[in-house]
Amino acid sequence: GVCTMAATRAVRHACRNVLLVDFSNRHVRLQVKHKDTGLIFASSSTLERPMLDAMRVTSDKRAARMTAVALSLRMAEAGVREVCPARPIRYHGKYREIVDSLEANGVHVLQPLREVD
Repeated sequence: GVCTMAATRAVRHACRNVLLVDFSNRHVRLQVKHKDTGLIFASSSTLERPMLDAMRVTSDKRAARMTAVALSLRMAEAGVREVCPARPIRYHGKYREIVDSLEANGVHVLQPLREVD
């Protein structure tokens, strides 16, 4: 079912760590920012040299998955296990790969309006 706006606000208020996702035509960038302080304490991007060397294409689902795995490792180092998206994004394609990879690596993604396929 679809969550109510009050439930959405409650979940967003409970989660202090925000997942920022940026897709360009060439790259995938992920950041985790603390909602109150604005401090970015974990980030990952296909612009990083190890990822550039490992991938031929840096903007597809595979690149999104690898970027999310790197982000989840950095989040584990920072002691963070929970994030919520900065804005509603349709649970599809590259974003779906990111969420699934984060959850497979122990990061809980709070997303109350996730569509069920």
